[in-house]
Amino acid sequence: MISLISVNAYKILNCYILTIILKDIKMKKILFATDFSSNADKAFKFALSMAEKRKADLILVHVFDIKTVWTYPYTNDPFEMKLQAMSSWERNLQEFFEHYDTKVKATYVAVEDPSVVNGILSVIEKYKPQLVVTGTKGKSIVKEVLVGSTTKALVKKSPIPVLAIPKYAELKDYKKILYASDFREVDLEAMKQMIELLKPYKPEIRVLHISTDNDYQNVEKMEWFKEMIKDNIGYKKVSFELILSGNVFDTLNKYMSEDDYDLLVMLEKERNGIIDKLFHQGLVNKMEFRTWIPLLSYNEHYLSVSGEQDVKQRDTIEH
Repeated sequence: MISLISVNAYKILNCYILTIILKDIKMKKILFATDFSSNADKAFKFALSMAEKRKADLILVHVFDIKTVWTYPYTNDPFEMKLQAMSSWERNLQEFFEHYDTKVKATYVAVEDPSVVNGILSVIEKYKPQLVVTGTKGKSIVKEVLVGSTTKALVKKSPIPVLAIPKYAELKDYKKILYASDFREVDLEAMKQMIELLKPYKPEIRVLHISTDNDYQNVEKMEWFKEMIKDNIGYKKVSFELILSGNVFDTLNKYMSEDDYDLLVMLEKERNGIIDKLFHQGLVNKMEFRTWIPLLSYNEHYLSVSGEQDVKQRDTIEH
């Protein structure tokens, strides 16, 4: 059967893919955001392990709101109070890091901002890390809700991938990866970046698409996606599966429960993203895997912008 993708569209898309594959991704800095909770301490071990594996530097970040800080009554000057709080939090970050025996270089950053997400984004803008690592649980029930919301908002706004570490996740090498895909062209850029990030672990990668309808186009898309991975990324330890189901979340949960995956990778769409639904409080009980498997997320918007910029640069060079 002839594919529904036109020849011209295929050529344009293939040209786009070849361009993004040429881009070299270097993992030089990893940002770790902490609220000093026990889950954040667990998440740090994941960040440190990744930094050691990738020979990257760490940026330890704590975002605080000066209006909620009552331990710095040393001055009536708000600016001086902010400086004192920043200095104290940065000392806390340094003391926390120095408990670990590692050769990784660290930078300590305390940011005053009523929005944790905006504070983290400001550090991303200034220090240009390639990955954010954060926990998904806080110090209390209220904190857990806030941290969960923060993680969700960070996934939707971060220009770099976010690795979210659940409460009961176990630190281990990423040997088996599950990538939940819609077999779209932007998935290829996410796949390329994911493979570059995780290649020191030499993982087996399963690309899974859960379809709610029995449409033969899904089979064609999967075959096309296979060819694109084979021809343009070249990583051989990748397998594919298409599942028909009326309930994406229950099926994904069951699928992951039946096999021992070390990491779930997903693309956050600009609209109706599945990650947004995964972090919705009403699905906590249904999505039990959230409590034990790390989630690596890529933002569709920033992947698309990156690809468009690469194409423009290539066109400029060619002309």
